Amino acid sequence: MCRMLGYLGDPVLLDELIVQPDNSLIHQTTNARMLSMLNLAGFGFAAWDDGMADAHLPLTFHSTQVAVLDPNLRGLARKLRVRSLVAHLRGVPLDGSAVINQQSLHPFSMPGSPLVLAHNGDLHQFGAMRFALAEYLKPEIARRVSALTDSAWLHALILSQFDDPAGPFTADEIFDAVQRALSIVRKVREREGIHHSSSVNLTLCDGRNLVATRFTYDFGRFEQPPFQGGVEFLSMWFTLGSRYAYADGEWKMTGGPGRSTLVASEPLTRDVSTWVEVPEYSALLVDGTGDAPSRRIEALEV
Repeated sequence: MCRMLGYLGDPVLLDELIVQPDNSLIHQTTNARMLSMLNLAGFGFAAWDDGMADAHLPLTFHSTQVAVLDPNLRGLARKLRVRSLVAHLRGVPLDGSAVINQQSLHPFSMPGSPLVLAHNGDLHQFGAMRFALAEYLKPEIARRVSALTDSAWLHALILSQFDDPAGPFTADEIFDAVQRALSIVRKVREREGIHHSSSVNLTLCDGRNLVATRFTYDFGRFEQPPFQGGVEFLSMWFTLGSRYAYADGEWKMTGGPGRSTLVASEPLTRDVSTWVEVPEYSALLVDGTGDAPSRRIEALEV
């Protein structure tokens, strides 16, 4: 079911977000605390910093290596400082049914657009939905979908909701596009007679705004008993402050309200007292374009 995180705020070393914390994203490859599943099918991130060329567009990295053993990822993490980040560990069923390649790794992006997407969940029977969804994609976007996975198509569907997928966007515009896309998926599910529980936790970022959803279609409905604790509503947490760092013997967000927001599938530390859970059927919206970030929780009306 994957693990992911999003960050928006003051520049921070990538190592301090994805490697060093005691429950870091890298450690969740084999030891996720809120998911009884191995996440061995690759890793990816999209990152922004004002010192990069074309700073409004993300630097992307994808590797099919097992993340906890990837020396290239660790080398980058020790050198790269970012102000915005979406990172993702891919978990797939261990039955040989999943395709593991570069094209299937999150976060998903398209040339010329700053908006990236990472997904934690699974659209049940997506193969029956894919071509029904195609009619809702803009042709120029449909031609650029590089993978057959549900997550890649969700990204294309959300981009298709914008007049100009190159942006710029506001957090509200991203949220509205997500709601419209999720409503289209619901319509297609109904048309295809799909009512199996399907999770759609998403993290989207364009380098200046971040939207993270916690959502499930038809929660608790299964044609047969689920495996690996699949009846649970997948979690999403966030923490706010000035800097995520090692302080007073633990990793935590420090410095009061601050400009920094960190959202993750599960808290990155053993101590969860500084983390807040995103409510079910809701989204966290962070607008970082002003002098001070605007943050709020919105209900998903899908």
